[in-house]
Amino acid sequence: MKEWGFVWREAIRRLISKPFTIHYPFVNVEAVEGYRGRIEFHLSKCKGCGMCAMVCPSKAITMVKEEKVKPGGRMPVFELARCCYCGLCAEYCPAKAIKLTKDYHLVGFRKEDIKARVIP
Repeated sequence: MKEWGFVWREAIRRLISKPFTIHYPFVNVEAVEGYRGRIEFHLSKCKGCGMCAMVCPSKAITMVKEEKVKPGGRMPVFELARCCYCGLCAEYCPAKAIKLTKDYHLVGFRKEDIKARVIP
């Protein structure tokens, strides 16, 4: 019977205290420093060397020919569904054209919603 007194006392205390959870979709939660989220790619900085595709362990980066963009004609395309967000592409990029942001909202209803953010 002694345990029931503790249970009731704890239940009443939890009813009047603040909740432990966060109302996630309604409250924006900032990711911690160093979080590796959605890839941001700066097209104007890219040299088209292909180093990012070479070091990608999950083969989520493919180099495609794009004559309209560069005179040399190669540009990386990122498949975020295959990416393991290790950050090697950003680390090895000699032009620092790739950056991993704190954006963790990687869900979408269309295939275009889960692509890397390309900045011209």
